[in-house]
Amino acid sequence: MNNSEESLKAMPQWAFSWEPRAKLIAAIIYIFGVISLTTPLFAGIAYMLAVMTVLLMGIPLIVLLKRYLIITPFLLLMTVPLLFDDAGDHLSFATLIIVKAFTSMTVITILLDSQTPEQFMNSLAGLKIPPVVITVLVHSFRYVYLFLDDIQKLQLAAKSRLFQGGISLQKLKIYGQLTATLLIKSLNRSDRVYEAMASRCFTGTLPLKYSRKITTADLVKTTFVGVVIIGLIVFEKV
Repeated sequence: MNNSEESLKAMPQWAFSWEPRAKLIAAIIYIFGVISLTTPLFAGIAYMLAVMTVLLMGIPLIVLLKRYLIITPFLLLMTVPLLFDDAGDHLSFATLIIVKAFTSMTVITILLDSQTPEQFMNSLAGLKIPPVVITVLVHSFRYVYLFLDDIQKLQLAAKSRLFQGGISLQKLKIYGQLTATLLIKSLNRSDRVYEAMASRCFTGTLPLKYSRKITTADLVKTTFVGVVIIGLIVFEKV
């Protein structure tokens, strides 16, 4: 049993036994509900509820912080220009964007780290998502790690040749060469993977198992999530 499976087994029973399809529906409802909120106060309440759920599920906070680092650069590009405006509404709008983004990432972390990738893909199949979409997601999940591994190897090769980062004409040329090398390796790998899959008569549909039957307990959990976020929307309007 690997570490991820051990961490799943260590989760509370109510979180581990939540049927993947019901959990996915609850996550979608919550995210769209958070997007519907228009004030930082209630968006902050929704965010705190999501973080509390992470803690109750036993998901390490370091995992959540790493996910935040992924979206932080994009958030800064969107919100920093607004912070230079003296208008209070612009500051409030920037805060709202950040809180909504962090809340959505928190919910996605709950969804991904409270089940195995196979369970998540099976839940998509159970919700009648087109097989081609599931196939693309599975391969993206697999090869993004290979892509990151290639980047680390290129960085190690550059450091072993005493290359140091910086901004200059010569170093920009080196960056371009490294990027081209990475692109060529990725294209070559995609060709090899396609040929290997075609030789095995792959039709574009992965053999997925449908999730187990949704129980009353699963419906109660999903309904509770919907009631919470709808309640926040209603209180905000009032």
